Amino acid sequence: MAFLNNRVVPYQLVIFDIDGTLVDSFEQFIELLNCFAGKYRYALMHKDQVEHLRALPPRQIRQALNLSIFQTFRLMYDCKREMRRSGKTPELFEGIADLLHHLKQQGVRLAIVTSNTPNNCRKYLGAELFQLFEWVESNASIYSKAKQIRKIVQQSKSHPEQVIYIGDQIIDIESAHQNGIAVAAVTWGFNSESALVAHQPHYLIHSVQQLESLLLTPQSRLA
Repeated sequence: MAFLNNRVVPYQLVIFDIDGTLVDSFEQFIELLNCFAGKYRYALMHKDQVEHLRALPPRQIRQALNLSIFQTFRLMYDCKREMRRSGKTPELFEGIADLLHHLKQQGVRLAIVTSNTPNNCRKYLGAELFQLFEWVESNASIYSKAKQIRKIVQQSKSHPEQVIYIGDQIIDIESAHQNGIAVAAVTWGFNSESALVAHQPHYLIHSVQQLESLLLTPQSRLA
């Protein structure tokens, strides 16, 4: 159990998405989508199209790009491969490193569920931050995030009420709801704020400072 000044912190296990939540990889992702537009025969992403996609859930994004499920998996594979090959490393959002250290110092257990690869996760976070996480479930698809969250909750022997998932997409909210755990949706990632609100996260987060306050504000004294 995690404590802060003899008080119980709100959540004992915090599960994070990476892209768009911990690291700012949005622009790189759009660049890669445009890179593969010819191969998969969809239109290049201009600003107005990008904003339209940000309002959609994953299945509607696939339909907007006129991709089959198989093509979607191939496209995501190609994007992750190019991210790995690229010399570009997306930067952590300001304050994230301190947040992770503060959570760990207070005994909060940390985990990752992401659609990205293990190597990319390690590269983006750096060795020091990466080792703070007890569980890393990677290569999650839109169809498997809920399953991977469930796996971590079971392995950690955590009660669902002690767990929260932090993400930036509609699929993150849906996956958390399927597992009966809390979810905080951050507004600095892929999906737009209005799209996130429509899917009813428990918390809507506008800054890293607000997120830290949520995760580290004590709830009640121990008996």
